[in-house]
Amino acid sequence: MKKINILLILGLAALVMFSCNNGKDTTAPVITLKGSSDTAIALNTTWTDPGATALDDEDGNVPINASGVVNKDLVGVYTITYKASDAAGNISTKTRTVRVRNMADIWEGDYSVTDNCDGTQYTYTDYISVSQTQNTYVNVHKFRNYINGTLEFYFTNPDSVNTNIVIEAQYITCGEPYIDRFFYGMGQITSLTNKTFELFINENDGTSTKNIVESYQKN
Repeated sequence: MKKINILLILGLAALVMFSCNNGKDTTAPVITLKGSSDTAIALNTTWTDPGATALDDEDGNVPINASGVVNKDLVGVYTITYKASDAAGNISTKTRTVRVRNMADIWEGDYSVTDNCDGTQYTYTDYISVSQTQNTYVNVHKFRNYINGTLEFYFTNPDSVNTNIVIEAQYITCGEPYIDRFFYGMGQITSLTNKTFELFINENDGTSTKNIVESYQKN
């Protein structure tokens, strides 16, 4: 009988221990983001974190700590991490992706160019890259096959046909002979579907001004 009682006591103790362990809070809070988990903003514009909430099955609403920085003035992909914990020490995390983009990035790529310079026509290939720090600004590399020639301009609205393109006054060291040349002008988007536009450029080499019309077709 004594042996049976001991076994019974041990069994009850094991049951109590199992019940206690089984009742331990092991569930982390549930984090819900406000707004999209993957969002894009235009370069040089302000982004405000819409925040998040965290609900725990035992503690109810619990505080959230957000970490991460979005540099609105530099093209890139940034991550904001949200972290919450309950009284039992259970931790949960959730992330939001914020993409800072130059809104003219749809125009980045290789182009076939037809160049009419004072009645003489040239054809060649140029590459356009977007500015990493100025929204809607782009750069044409290998400009008119000139050594180190890079022409900067910007779209007043990169997503609209017939939108003006502005070529601000700038010096480019290029050409034959290889000298400082003064450029300025304007342009216009002619097709969003085909990614075509035209530039009307004035080039002054210090002695005379050339009138250049360039037609760009994305490859």
